[in-house]
Amino acid sequence: MMKSTAALLATVVGVNADVYMHNPSGSNNRLNEQNANRNNGNRLFDSQNNNRGGYNVGDKTDNAFNGNTNGAAATEPQTPTNTQNNQKISWVPGSLDKDQYAMQYLEGSKLQVQWTNQHGCGGNEKDNSNKLNCNMVLQFACNTDATQLQPALKVMLKDGRNTNAPDTSDSVLDAAQITTNDNNGRGRHESEAWYYECTERERDLNLFTADQNLKGEESIYTRQNPNGGRRGLECPEERDYYPYWAPTPFMDIAYLTSNPEDCTAGAGEFGSFNIQGESMNNNPVYRCSASGTTDADYTAAAKQNTKDDCEGLNNPNVAWEAYTHGLDAPVCRQGDWSRVNHLGNGVDAQTLSYNWTLPTVSKTNGKGVGKYAAIYNDETAKCILRIRYNISTDDYDIRNTDAKSNENNNMGVISPVTNNPTVDVKAALQGLRLAINTNQFGRTFQDRSHSFYIKKRSTVAGVGSGDTVQNLNVRGKRGNIVQTFPSTEYDFTPNRVHLDVNDVVHVQWKGSNTHDNGNPAGDGQAGDAGEGTGGTDRHNLVSLKDKDQNYPLALDKDVAKSTNIFSPSEANFECFASDGSAKTMIDCAVAFASSNFYETQSEAQAGAVGDLSQTLDNAYASLHGGLFLKPKKSGEYNYMCTRNNNFTNRSQKGVMIVG
Repeated sequence: MMKSTAALLATVVGVNADVYMHNPSGSNNRLNEQNANRNNGNRLFDSQNNNRGGYNVGDKTDNAFNGNTNGAAATEPQTPTNTQNNQKISWVPGSLDKDQYAMQYLEGSKLQVQWTNQHGCGGNEKDNSNKLNCNMVLQFACNTDATQLQPALKVMLKDGRNTNAPDTSDSVLDAAQITTNDNNGRGRHESEAWYYECTERERDLNLFTADQNLKGEESIYTRQNPNGGRRGLECPEERDYYPYWAPTPFMDIAYLTSNPEDCTAGAGEFGSFNIQGESMNNNPVYRCSASGTTDADYTAAAKQNTKDDCEGLNNPNVAWEAYTHGLDAPVCRQGDWSRVNHLGNGVDAQTLSYNWTLPTVSKTNGKGVGKYAAIYNDETAKCILRIRYNISTDDYDIRNTDAKSNENNNMGVISPVTNNPTVDVKAALQGLRLAINTNQFGRTFQDRSHSFYIKKRSTVAGVGSGDTVQNLNVRGKRGNIVQTFPSTEYDFTPNRVHLDVNDVVHVQWKGSNTHDNGNPAGDGQAGDAGEGTGGTDRHNLVSLKDKDQNYPLALDKDVAKSTNIFSPSEANFECFASDGSAKTMIDCAVAFASSNFYETQSEAQAGAVGDLSQTLDNAYASLHGGLFLKPKKSGEYNYMCTRNNNFTNRSQKGVMIVG
């Protein structure tokens, strides 16, 4: 068995730490539950998080999507555009009859990824040491096209239409199970073949398992998962260790660590891992691959973990092959500091975040990942984002502890850490027990987004190939701070957007019609405090003269011209729709204020599509495709959401700083 360079080491003693992604909204395995607790914590992946937390998948309209749809309607829709209530909805495949909405981002645009993690991170082990070692791993995966011939590395993303986990396949080439999962409305991230190979492949026997009694020798058994439990179609060994020694469909974005010496080989006194030198982004990772048409070939190949074993099969349909994503090396740097036992902001009272420049669609097409080719003439990639939070303690030497230190009574080997040890503190006591669980001593937590699209720039007129594009979104869910916790209340994200003249701001949001946060609520409080129809997320954007005010600027007066985004006379911004069509600033203001219920001022005056609810109840939960703003003058431009502003600390405001 090959030696793994397993750099994912996790948690402190026996705690229930968590990581929650807030932008893009992390699912925490939720779909569209009306209760505060998720229905199925094992639906798509192993989060190790509490049952509370996470955000529902987006809804396209003011109705919750129909999760009972089976058959052809449950497969990926092919229709690129639709119109309902006279609204242009470009980029959005499928019908508008109670369907899901996925966020749409332009390639090369800047997306602020935001999260909270419970047990702290950051600091430098060299000059700001503590008992905590940690790293945050950001990755993404996109649907593969037909050129990906290895079934285990194919990606066929489905958010799902119910909260049941997908069923597993009995072989690598079990296409019938894929169809059955699709027809049954099951979600999917990794492929059925990926999990099947995981059940066949031998695990890395060099890894430290402490005194845990693993129930098997395959990759589904790890120190953190000794019983081989299944969560979705995730492979537990790939989940628990990074960089993984075998090819994976996930592409690396960033590795944020308390040990920046790990970024390159031989860089530090602690014995580093060389993250950038071992990422599959830019380095070959090998596997035994089959190219035949029989399950026997694929299963035989899946069992071989070395070149010699692979070539020893003497099978013309099996070969030892290299895979790489063909991307730049991941960013690797010191992680931002966060407080222990606190799901909150970082050291400067700012949200923990990473600014990700999204890849081009053509870049998501290496060997092991492919572009999403089913719709839009190969112009769109369908993807998910993944964050893993890994923490461990300095109570033992994590860098020089491997399988040789595993508990072995026959050989007289005692693990450096054991379950619930009794310690002798003398003073005539019989001993005191410590609360240690060795399957949580070095632990990984995870969250993943719902699916989203990355779209070619050339499809949106008004955005040049060299333009800087900043995504402006909304995070949070319906309810007060107690009802939403460990999720967040509403906020624009980022709430301070820094721009230059002629940059582009892509404003877009999604929401759910079932964020009721009802019972069961676990240890939290049920309920969905807020304005308008209960359980519904609604947003809009109107100008403010100053961030300390709570009344928006009146459009018909054109007041505060120098600070009004939508001033019709000052031309502070240009505005255009997702199809590239230019909008006057009055029409733009109407569209933003009504969440695109009205596209133009004349449409609002004519009343052709009906009356808009004053609390946006009949507006769509999501701003389909978004709207684009291009600043033409320097200044500070403040804005707010009228519905989610309760004249207290629960205000939804933001500012664009141009110049």
